[in-house]
Amino acid sequence: MNLISKLISRILYGSRYTNGTFIEYLKRKGVQIGENTVFYEPTTNIVDVQNPKLLILGDNVRITAGVKILTHDYSWSVITGVYGECVGGVAPVKIGNNVFIGIDSIITAGVTVGDNVIIGAGSVVTKNCDSNSVYAGVPAKKIMSLEDFYHKRKKVAAERIQEIENIVGTSQEAKNKYLREYAFFDDDVITDKEKLMRDTGYYDKAYEFYFHDDKRG
Repeated sequence: MNLISKLISRILYGSRYTNGTFIEYLKRKGVQIGENTVFYEPTTNIVDVQNPKLLILGDNVRITAGVKILTHDYSWSVITGVYGECVGGVAPVKIGNNVFIGIDSIITAGVTVGDNVIIGAGSVVTKNCDSNSVYAGVPAKKIMSLEDFYHKRKKVAAERIQEIENIVGTSQEAKNKYLREYAFFDDDVITDKEKLMRDTGYYDKAYEFYFHDDKRG
């Protein structure tokens, strides 16, 4: 992106120009955000800043395109229309450490998401999510533990590599492009493994696992 394009994008998107500018904006508003939290496409995200101090994001929270995080809704206006009473709909949202929120998911007011949680794409989270778990669906429900998901992914890794190679071929260029995330499963893949580990936000843990953990299987 050249200088002119960057300037135009900065003008068009303002505080949503980059992950860094968006996080700075949210913090100025009063949102609590931990270390290494990322909005991958902040121009597509909706983060409720009407009640900013009620939104707490932990460390290493990965927020993908189209995700919406709400600390209120206006459904109580319907209640008022029927019963006359104003009961409100504001509630805090707390998202723990090491959380991935899939594309187009919605986190509604009053929800607490624990640590080490994966939320599948398109989910609508209306209730609390236990730590070390995988959630998906509308409304989101727990579909398995994180440990089960981990072993499931490991089990199918070789099959996935073969499936990808059947589509794109086995040239070095194809391997480097399409199998980069499987670099530790396929020695023929030439990629920056240091970068791969750093991108996770857990470089030290990954380094320990791959280069110092004699018990790994």
